[in-house]
Amino acid sequence: MAKKKKSVAKTMPMRMLDEKGIPYEVRQQAGKEYTAEGVAKDLGVPVAQVVKAMLVQRSASSGQGRSVFILIVIPGDRRLSLKKVGAILGDKKVQMASQRDVQRVTGYQVGAVSVLAFRRKDVPSYVSQHVLELEQVIISAGRPDVGLALLPTDMVQAMEGSKIEDLCED
Repeated sequence: MAKKKKSVAKTMPMRMLDEKGIPYEVRQQAGKEYTAEGVAKDLGVPVAQVVKAMLVQRSASSGQGRSVFILIVIPGDRRLSLKKVGAILGDKKVQMASQRDVQRVTGYQVGAVSVLAFRRKDVPSYVSQHVLELEQVIISAGRPDVGLALLPTDMVQAMEGSKIEDLCED
């Protein structure tokens, strides 16, 4: 008798994609990976396809009425340009959010942050224009051992209201 393949329990990002009718493929990893490079090696895909979801924080002096935290999504083989992000946000002192804030705001641990289904709903998002050049993307399922493969346009659609910008170092 053949063994049944162990199914992965639905995570919040999977449920969100299901609710929106957006197709995706579950990509189970051999182990827990917390870097784009590690996930890419484990799944046998180009590093660029494993998108990085990073939380940045505005400076305290950036003004009231705007979200303090912003989600930035870039290809796994690129480096974020805080200078470009600061120019887009009008805040030269923008910085990476602390590990504690990442977990508090997103509900995910650093290295397993999904682009979807955050704990807080007031986090605007920006996607690097380079992500849309990819054939497919792998996003975190919210766990360090599972990724979700989907089309970049479907990811942006699921993120609702994301702005497309040049966010990476040249």
